[in-house]
Amino acid sequence: MNKIGIHFGYFNTDWNTDFIRQIGQIKRIGLDILEVAPAPLLALTKKERDAIAETAKENGITLTFSVGLGADQDLASEDENVRNRGIQFTLDTFKIMSEMGANMYSGVDIGAWNQPFTTGVVDKSAVIQRSVNSVKEIMKAAGALGITFAVEVVNRYESSLVNTAKEAMAYVDMVDSPNCKILLDTYHMNIEEDSFADAIRLVGGRLGHFHVGESNRRPPARNGRMPWDEITGALKEIHYQGAVVMEPFIKMGGEVGRDIKVWRDISQDASPEEMEQLVKNAAAMLREKLG
Repeated sequence: MNKIGIHFGYFNTDWNTDFIRQIGQIKRIGLDILEVAPAPLLALTKKERDAIAETAKENGITLTFSVGLGADQDLASEDENVRNRGIQFTLDTFKIMSEMGANMYSGVDIGAWNQPFTTGVVDKSAVIQRSVNSVKEIMKAAGALGITFAVEVVNRYESSLVNTAKEAMAYVDMVDSPNCKILLDTYHMNIEEDSFADAIRLVGGRLGHFHVGESNRRPPARNGRMPWDEITGALKEIHYQGAVVMEPFIKMGGEVGRDIKVWRDISQDASPEEMEQLVKNAAAMLREKLG
């Protein structure tokens, strides 16, 4: 049975949060996974991170890590210093992941997030090669620590490097490491893929992580626009046993609303209790269809 989780940003306006409180919230809702970001955790002391890890363990909650690298951490940059900062940030994250008992690292982790090309590029091979070279360095630590590095396939407005499952397959081939997998996300797939099922089947056993959400980033819903029967059917067809993590963002304001570009109240003025109920309903639907 696939574990079901949610990205911590759903409940927050800013990236810093009380992770211990949020672990309790996830437990109460009935989820299995809390997906967190490295930067807020790197800013804490080891004692504070240890307390978070112990709380997660006590509550049976798995922590997964998702990143959006900044422009000053771009693994595909022409500037070697920038690439090295990105490599070091990733290695620092791996260290705290290992200490906290986490082994899934994903997100916009092969280049800068929200930094697509600004000119009419027709050949991005050199950019891809710089990124691959950086990731190959990172894979040495991933292998030693047993961490899965999942390359997220994101839409053209958030990244220019890997926008489709086909491109991700080629990228992972170039990295050539058993620890380098692929993350597909229904929100991004809705923009870039011709077929949800075909993209999932193409990735097959290389699918390391899976994000779900509606086309407007609401939580998955029975009355939503996404073809959940097709999506979950394809996941079962490839025998995917990994995590299914919701990544909805529906509230305006703060760092989260700014970075995700939420310019209207997609929640329809939902209260905190209603926000939780949306997630409960989504988890029930996903479990039913994946069962």
